[in-house]
Amino acid sequence: MDMKKVLIKFLGITVLITFISCSATVTEKTDAIIRESDRSLTTNKSSDSISVDSNQVTKKVLTSMYVKAIQDYIDAIYRKDKSSFDTLYLANRKMGGPDDFPDIELPEKIEGVEIILMPFVDAHANKIIQYKKTTPLINLMGWVDKVKGEFVFVTFFPGFKHNYDCYINYNFNSEKKDYELEKLTIEVLVMDKNGKSDHFAIYQDGKHIGDRPIDENKK
Repeated sequence: MDMKKVLIKFLGITVLITFISCSATVTEKTDAIIRESDRSLTTNKSSDSISVDSNQVTKKVLTSMYVKAIQDYIDAIYRKDKSSFDTLYLANRKMGGPDDFPDIELPEKIEGVEIILMPFVDAHANKIIQYKKTTPLINLMGWVDKVKGEFVFVTFFPGFKHNYDCYINYNFNSEKKDYELEKLTIEVLVMDKNGKSDHFAIYQDGKHIGDRPIDENKK
């Protein structure tokens, strides 16, 4: 496993463990969620910008890139199955690491969807929300430098069930002075009839392009 995949795996598991540590007990269901997230997040096909410090770009550029990525995420999910969102709850994690959610101010709404930055510790405490398909909880990880940007939307609903991931990559066009979408992939975790993780369904441009086994060694 290369270092980029290890990093994504570590960040995903750290986020889940932090969510869960707010609870008094860890159930078998929670353990299953961690295992599923482990397998899913190790599949990220990130570019070399994964370890780049986002401070290499201005706060204005960083903010615009997060807005662009959220717009593309919303549009991609709609193209996939006509799903729309009422609210996106973004975990505003502050853990002292380079993967922390940046100190930026997002619009109250993007593409008509309400955007709520939720303090990390409140993500679990605010049980009244009961995260749903139209109001998911998202651990959004982003890396931006002067030549490329990439984002991972780790999406949870209902509750803290890890449902799917969306990977978005951009390249900077020096002529247009703007970042252009390079690739967007959605990976949906599919269960078998017994409720166990079976495979990932892969989507691009709103279309199902194939499946991938949970265990990479089964390829």
